[in-house]
Amino acid sequence: MEQSSSEVDLYLAIFGGSFVMILLVGCVVGFIVLYQRRLFRQELNYRKMELKYQQELINSTLEGIESERKRLARDLHDEIGAALSAMRLLVGQMPAESKISPEIVSLTKKYKELIDATIDSVRRISNDLLPSGLEEFGLSYAIEGLCEKSLELTEADIDWQIEDIPEASVSLNLMLYRLVQELLNNTIKYAQATQIQITVQKQNTQLTLLYIDNGRGFDFDEAYRKKSLGLKNIETRARMFDGTLQFITQPNQGTKVTVNVPLSAS
Repeated sequence: MEQSSSEVDLYLAIFGGSFVMILLVGCVVGFIVLYQRRLFRQELNYRKMELKYQQELINSTLEGIESERKRLARDLHDEIGAALSAMRLLVGQMPAESKISPEIVSLTKKYKELIDATIDSVRRISNDLLPSGLEEFGLSYAIEGLCEKSLELTEADIDWQIEDIPEASVSLNLMLYRLVQELLNNTIKYAQATQIQITVQKQNTQLTLLYIDNGRGFDFDEAYRKKSLGLKNIETRARMFDGTLQFITQPNQGTKVTVNVPLSAS
């Protein structure tokens, strides 16, 4: 009887020890898992903070660029443009050709043509820096002007349907304008397209830009790996407003670009 009781005590001791060991191992494993999860969360938070900092840095850089563009555009218009206009007025007040030699008349005509060409160049550069009428008349007016100027550089037909969104901020409209400007420049330079379609409209709580051309297209993955500056600019500008960007393109199959931006981000 005593032997049976001793065996029971032994079994209980073994079982109790095993249970304690299992519990201890479980605690150790649980601690390691929790510690690893904590490290993972910390690393994830660090990466998020790093990405947020990088995005904020990019955003502030782009905002600084736009601010400097605006300043330069106004300086060109207010100072250089005004000076050229005054020069044009003075040259226009030269005496009539009956009172001066033919050489002076010819030289005066050349001066007028040179000044007029320079004024046109200043206006073009100023408009590239600060879209004409964007703040005063809205996105539709500004993109219409951009498309009309682009028609002078290409034989492609450009069809645009731009919806002004009252709740869209000036900065959001400027971002959309720059996207269209970048896409048009790329199409005109490289795509050899004959048809270009641009649509900006409100869909529920977001603003959608759709850009389509029937040009040469390109290998998007290859261009992205090569860090194409144009693609990076488009992507960065879309991300500034929590937007999504989709490129659908292949060599000889045209290009379709869709940008969706929540209006709440403006």
